[in-house]
Amino acid sequence: MNSEKKTRQSTVADLQLCFGGFSAKGLKAENQDAFAAIVPKKLELRAKGAVAAIADGVSSASKAADASQLAVTQFITEYLATPQTWSTEKSAAKVLTSLNNWLYSQSGFIDDLADPNAPQWLTTFSALIAKSTTGYIFHVGDTRITKYRHQQLEVITRDHNRKQIGQQDLLTRALGGDNRLEVDVHQIDLQPRDLYMLSCDGIHDYMSKAVFKALFDSLPLAPEKSDLEALAKKIVATALERGSDDNVTCLLVYIDAVPNRKLAEIERDLSSKTIPPALKVGQKLDGYLVKKVIHASIRSHLYLVIDIKTDKPYVLKAPSANFSDDALYLQGFMREAWVGERIKHANVMRVIQGNQDSPFLYHVCEYIKGQTLSEWLHDNPKPNIAQVRDVMKQVISALRSFQRLDLVHRDLKPDNIMIDEYGQIKLIDYGTVFVASLDENQETIKEEVPQGSLNYIAPETLLHMQADNQSDLFSLGVICYEMLSGELPYKPMQRAEVTIKAYSDMQYRSIKQFRPELPLWLDLSLQKATAADPRLRYQAFSEFFTDLSKPSSSAVEAYKKQPLLARNPLLFWQSVSALLFIGLMISLLN
Repeated sequence: MNSEKKTRQSTVADLQLCFGGFSAKGLKAENQDAFAAIVPKKLELRAKGAVAAIADGVSSASKAADASQLAVTQFITEYLATPQTWSTEKSAAKVLTSLNNWLYSQSGFIDDLADPNAPQWLTTFSALIAKSTTGYIFHVGDTRITKYRHQQLEVITRDHNRKQIGQQDLLTRALGGDNRLEVDVHQIDLQPRDLYMLSCDGIHDYMSKAVFKALFDSLPLAPEKSDLEALAKKIVATALERGSDDNVTCLLVYIDAVPNRKLAEIERDLSSKTIPPALKVGQKLDGYLVKKVIHASIRSHLYLVIDIKTDKPYVLKAPSANFSDDALYLQGFMREAWVGERIKHANVMRVIQGNQDSPFLYHVCEYIKGQTLSEWLHDNPKPNIAQVRDVMKQVISALRSFQRLDLVHRDLKPDNIMIDEYGQIKLIDYGTVFVASLDENQETIKEEVPQGSLNYIAPETLLHMQADNQSDLFSLGVICYEMLSGELPYKPMQRAEVTIKAYSDMQYRSIKQFRPELPLWLDLSLQKATAADPRLRYQAFSEFFTDLSKPSSSAVEAYKKQPLLARNPLLFWQSVSALLFIGLMISLLN
């Protein structure tokens, strides 16, 4: 597919770029090259970026042209179809792995030996994904990506081939050539007036840097699509003039502008919608009738409303006017709605897509008839293990849906877990959620303090501002511990006394201090789930739930073999102190 699309955004706050390319079969009977490029619409551009790709089918393969065409078209289509919450690298890696496996399977490989009668699907591949202020490079083979900045050329990719004296270079990597795909991945900063060239070896093997530089220098200061296409044709013609006997393909990407918004501009955009005033029963807002004020605090207001058209009940959530000047809070509020519209799971509160044209800032959620886990714990102070296990199973199911979307909840606590009248769990209030794709952008306000609730927040977040799915696992372990005992696994901290300097400052308190009848295996599971050092924690939610479901006798035996200092440091030092005291008293009496 030799195509290009171009979109120029209207404000300098957005990434602006354009493409121009050209491909020809040259002296060969068939053109086995392909290229494609696209700039999505504004919202998708911010989440996924603009994509340019080139592929050069391996000439010895019978399906070279089909392989290159499939590579560029499927890569772009499937990449843009990955969840908008995924990071760029995760999205591209998933797509390239799938593409490679399909191409490899078509060649009839058995034990790494190709079926001589099967068609061969092999192609080189290079892609540039431009997102916010960063370019992401994915490269396999001997196609190239070259950067031209400030009249200087730099080849970004490395050719995957082996030089052979007197013979054609031997390609060492290609899509479809091995079931264990190895892709070169780079990140580069994007700057206005950057020019990137994606080329096949029929171009760059026949032209020197000096020739390229002379051609690039001739480009107008603010080129249009037609200028780039004209230059691409000139590069192709030059390569043929200089003796190229291969297919000749060149795709040019010009960066007009990159996001460079100041904090004040971001805050202005966040405050572009009006926070609605506190509503009363009987009032209406955008087609919703308020039936009940569920909750009102200095942070937010929750209302039970009905859709006037359908008579269906919902919860309308609006920020408090107290936070009208808090851009970080407003960013989190809007992010919660963005995520809620994209995550679909039985154990996660759904956010309904609202009226995009409304002047008011709010979002509408599904109505959950029930109580928070905090309220449930007040009514059930000492639940049995089976009850706790059921809650944990459902919360873990919800958290795994977050994990699949490259999300981290970061504020898991009893107040943010609902239990409906049928015992179904719903995760709510994910305004502090970490979204991998949005974190890559330079268009959001960066957090300067740990996100989450004290005593549930993971130590690595407090110490290093780091949070991942293991951080959510820590919070889950704390909740499980609290459900069983009404206490916390570590000495509670007040907001003003976050004084830990290292993981070793946190000493786990055995749950048997509070409920001696609970089994040792359960205490060991909770200790591992809430380990201060994430390296000592469970590596997956499933591991934690397995140990909650099936007592581990091996863990108990290993625990018993540990010295007292490792099993219970507090008891060890208390014993040492007692022995020293007794020794001192004996020496005094003598």
